[in-house]
Amino acid sequence: MSDSLRGTLIRSLLKVVTPLWLLICTLLAFHAWHEVNELYEEQQTLFAHQLYGTLPTLVARSEPQSVRPGDNDHQAMAVWSPRGQLLLVDSDGLELDARPGYTGFASLRQHDEDWRVYYLSGEAGSVAVAQEISERWEMIGGLLLTQGLLWLLLLPFVLLALWWAVGRGLAPLARIREQLQQRAPDDATPLSREVPRELQTLIDAMNDLIGRVAQTLQRERRFTADAAHELRSPLAAMRVQAEVAQLVQDPQQRERALQQLMNGVDRSSHLLAQLLALSRVEAAQQQQDEQLDWPLLLQELRTEVSALATSHHVTLQLPPAGHTQWPLQHGDQTLLLLMLRNLLDNAIRYGGGTVTLQADAMRISVSDEGEGVPEALLDKVCERFYRPPGQQQTGSGLGLSIVERIATLHGLRLSLHNREGGGLQAVLTRSHDG
Repeated sequence: MSDSLRGTLIRSLLKVVTPLWLLICTLLAFHAWHEVNELYEEQQTLFAHQLYGTLPTLVARSEPQSVRPGDNDHQAMAVWSPRGQLLLVDSDGLELDARPGYTGFASLRQHDEDWRVYYLSGEAGSVAVAQEISERWEMIGGLLLTQGLLWLLLLPFVLLALWWAVGRGLAPLARIREQLQQRAPDDATPLSREVPRELQTLIDAMNDLIGRVAQTLQRERRFTADAAHELRSPLAAMRVQAEVAQLVQDPQQRERALQQLMNGVDRSSHLLAQLLALSRVEAAQQQQDEQLDWPLLLQELRTEVSALATSHHVTLQLPPAGHTQWPLQHGDQTLLLLMLRNLLDNAIRYGGGTVTLQADAMRISVSDEGEGVPEALLDKVCERFYRPPGQQQTGSGLGLSIVERIATLHGLRLSLHNREGGGLQAVLTRSHDG
């Protein structure tokens, strides 16, 4: 079961904040140690100077004096005469050595305790003021404990604030979810981009997906409607021919009806193949980017259209197998074969004479020697299911639509021209953005 985004964000924030808090506490401890040491050492220095000022009075007395330490004061002091005689002591159990002539700090360890000692020496004698290091650690520990308790007390409120803030930040996602739940599958209306900047790329991607889904549904519906419409008439005609073949007794009439039935099957098969091809190329967003094997493509193309050219008494002229001048070197070989086959199929069926396929580095052309197409109809023949008036040859009216779609996928532009000597020429050239 996947975790909620809110919980994941809060845990991630805690994983970042907690180490930072520990780092801050560590830095605070170092800073506090420095400040506390500086404070206590200043106090030791000041106290040592004050004691040094009492040396003349203490030297005048003949016997050393001992000051009873207070409870748990963790401090010790000692005063010596210029000759090293102990004049005053508050040891707290600590035995301090006299260091005549030395002024400065020293560290020592006695009775498993660490001490910091400041010595002050002069003509009047020597003074030592000591303090237990553990007292400084107690102060630092109190500061850190205060910080830790403050963090623990504030943590529930921080978590609640994070929970509320993350929920508020995720509110646009909840609104998007509601919009998507209420949206019809074929609704291509884009989602609003009035969302935080971090979500705008997500909205753009979703809008692109919504548009493509809507287009796919529209293509499927259009394909279903077109297929049903275009197949209805051939199927009805085949049924009539089948009934005629069952009822007539004359062998010649039966043979004629069966032949018409076979022709209807061929036309329906061709129409269905073209519909499926059109559905495939319309659904494609981009072609396969593969190295094109033009010799192999020409060989397959010759094999597929030679029989049709022979049956229509058409002379077919294709580039030699070693021809290398083509406007494309990468693309979808299967789709390009379908594109060129449809162009040659149209030229053979509706043109005639000599059908020629030519290519160079900038364009591919297919020309025939037929009657051409009236100029007023040149812009319409690429429409789906459009067939010029008076056309005697059978066909689906989809071939050029398929050619135009495949050409667009490969960055090519299809144009049709009537040749001066007669016939139609279809030219594929590289488009400006191809």
